[in-house]
Amino acid sequence: MKTNPRLSQSVEDYLETMYCLGKDKGEIKVKDISQALDVKPPSVVEAVQKLSQMGLVSYQRYREIKLTSEGMQIAEGIMERHTVLEEFLNLLGVEVEVAGDDACAMEHVLSKPTICNLKSFAEFLEIYPHATEFMEAFHYYQKHGTLPDKD
Repeated sequence: MKTNPRLSQSVEDYLETMYCLGKDKGEIKVKDISQALDVKPPSVVEAVQKLSQMGLVSYQRYREIKLTSEGMQIAEGIMERHTVLEEFLNLLGVEVEVAGDDACAMEHVLSKPTICNLKSFAEFLEIYPHATEFMEAFHYYQKHGTLPDKD
């Protein structure tokens, strides 16, 4: 997982949104960012200009916005953090929509080592021979507050 320069949550949200719009729609426009983040278009233009000054996007007024290679690299790192966290929360039994929202909040505050440990734990559960039994016992515990009876 690549280390990013310390960016504000707002900057990360813009980069993540632009990355997703580029993947989903093939282009990034101010109005689409505005709708996705529920902010006014002038706020988007101001943010995009700031990102352009930071070298993270290329932008010309009334034209498509493009992530620079550095902006793309950072956005991919943000998306990776989000995916790791969302998948981990799903593993714990958190509902999909809640996990997505929580992952979005957590991706900005958890350290790289913490996220790497969560990722390693999830990978471990994929290969550990008794993982299914372990997870079933965990989910039983979540539901009942006790360990399952051993047969």
